[in-house]
Amino acid sequence: MKIKEIKILRSVLSKEIGRTWPVFLLKCMIKNRSIFNKTHWVGKKNDEVKFVKRFSLASAIYLELQNRFDKNKAFEIISKMLVPIGCDEQWNHLKSLNLGSKTPKEKLIAFNDLMDEKGTPKFNKREHIRQDENIRHFVIKRCVFKDFFTEAGTPKLTKLFCEVDREFFPKAFPELKFHRNGLWENTIAYGKDHCEFVFGGNENVG
Repeated sequence: MKIKEIKILRSVLSKEIGRTWPVFLLKCMIKNRSIFNKTHWVGKKNDEVKFVKRFSLASAIYLELQNRFDKNKAFEIISKMLVPIGCDEQWNHLKSLNLGSKTPKEKLIAFNDLMDEKGTPKFNKREHIRQDENIRHFVIKRCVFKDFFTEAGTPKLTKLFCEVDREFFPKAFPELKFHRNGLWENTIAYGKDHCEFVFGGNENVG
C-alpha cells in the first residue's frame, strides 16, 4: 500500500474502531489472500492480476466491518476509505500530465488516454458513442471492479468506484458537465449492461 492509502485507512479505522485498529487491519491483511484465492485470477501473472489483487484488501476490510457493525454502517465506513483513495489516485494521474495550457476538452482527452494506458480503463471495454466540440460520450461495457468484487463476494463495493467518478470528474473538469445520460445509476454496478460517461450536453444525449 502507498503511504497516502495507509494514512486514510488509519484515520478512518482509528475513529471507528479505536486503538485496536492495527490489529483489525492486520487481520484483514491476512484474510485478503484467501479472498483473492477464490477468484479466477489466482495463479495467473499479468497486469490485470496486479491491478485487481490489491482490491482483495478492500473486500476483507468490508467483510470484517460487517462482523462488528450492521451492513449499512460497514458500507458507510468502507466508503470513507475507498472513495478518497480512488480520488487521490485519479488526481495523481491527472497531475502527472502537466496540462496547464490545454483546453478543458484537451485535458479530458489526455487524461482518458493516460488512463487507457495506466488506469482502470486499460482492463475495461470502452466504446465511444460521440465525440465533437460539445460532447464526449462513451460507455464502459466491462467493469473490472464489478468482475472482481463479485467473485470476492462483495459486489456492492463496485458502487463506490462510481462514487469516485462523481467526486472526481466535476472537480477535475469543472468546465465540462459530467453526467450519466439521464440517471446516475446508469452503471454496471447498479445492474445496467454498461456504464455511461458523458461530458457536456444535456442530461439525456441519446
